[in-house]
Amino acid sequence: MQKWARLLAVSGFAALAAVQSTPVLSADTAVKPHHIYMAVWRGCEDACKGFQDYFRDNKIPARFTVRDAERDKKKLPGFVQEAKDLKADLVVTWGTSVTRLMLGPWDAPDPEKHLTKIPSVFMIVADPIGAKVVRDYESSGRPNVTGTRNRAPTPVQMKALQSYKPFKRLGLIYNTNELNARLNAAQVRRTAADMGIDLIEVTLPLGEDGKPSPDSIEAAVKKVADQQAEFLYMGSSSFLSKFRKAYTEAAIKYKLPVAAGSEIPVTKAAGLMAIASRYYNVGQLAADQARRILVEKEPPEQIRIRRLRRFSFIINMETALKLKMYPPMEILRYAEVINAGAVSEGK
Repeated sequence: MQKWARLLAVSGFAALAAVQSTPVLSADTAVKPHHIYMAVWRGCEDACKGFQDYFRDNKIPARFTVRDAERDKKKLPGFVQEAKDLKADLVVTWGTSVTRLMLGPWDAPDPEKHLTKIPSVFMIVADPIGAKVVRDYESSGRPNVTGTRNRAPTPVQMKALQSYKPFKRLGLIYNTNELNARLNAAQVRRTAADMGIDLIEVTLPLGEDGKPSPDSIEAAVKKVADQQAEFLYMGSSSFLSKFRKAYTEAAIKYKLPVAAGSEIPVTKAAGLMAIASRYYNVGQLAADQARRILVEKEPPEQIRIRRLRRFSFIINMETALKLKMYPPMEILRYAEVINAGAVSEGK
């Protein structure tokens, strides 16, 4: 099996084996629970739950204050102040937008606007260096911060797509007002050039409020299809993730298979395939970093930025049936297949 394929073990549990074998604390009621403040972007989803479950399963006393920005950046300054007022023992930030606005840039954080003293762990940040959250992956370059990165390397994703079906033309639709989407587009652009792939880029038009409209999604997909793309790549985008059903259903309408860098467009919509870190596992990995800070008393700056060593290759068989794009048998040996019943039922 090729080297890249060995990275695609199902669900990444092998990468978590060392994490979950860590000795646990007893649930001594006399022990004061650690107060953990969690700032999330779109509810307490799988990564958030994975983080909390790690503490419960390992019997580490903790109480959680969870605040949901509901995709509204204007709420984040209030979260920063509340975390300070509550004197939280640790802050967890979910996603690039929350992390960048609550922690600030690694080389110039503002103590008035950002968290510079409370230990903080970020998760679900695809490119923390590009977002200027950290200096490098060995050390964040700031005394109170460490975290996890969740994306499989872009070349690994592209080679996985080629193993499913060789292609020369790749479509990419993204939202220019999202930092993570712009960073991801730059990564895909570089990888496509290196691999000799023709990249068809379409940006979503912005309204007077500076945001795209979900009504523009189908037209963008059609534009990519009209230029004869063979795959449509869905990278980092909170906007497209929110409207993933409209996006993936439009892609099916125009006979475009969606390949994603996260699980949600495939497991909760009609994307064909994903090469991704399971969010629940990323949350557990971030929780292990938090344990090292709270229990082992390690300085956050000395804890390297981590990601799962293996990624999931997830295939939506119902979508494969609709597009008549069935995976090769070699891939099925290690892929995680969902909606497999659709094939036997002939939906």
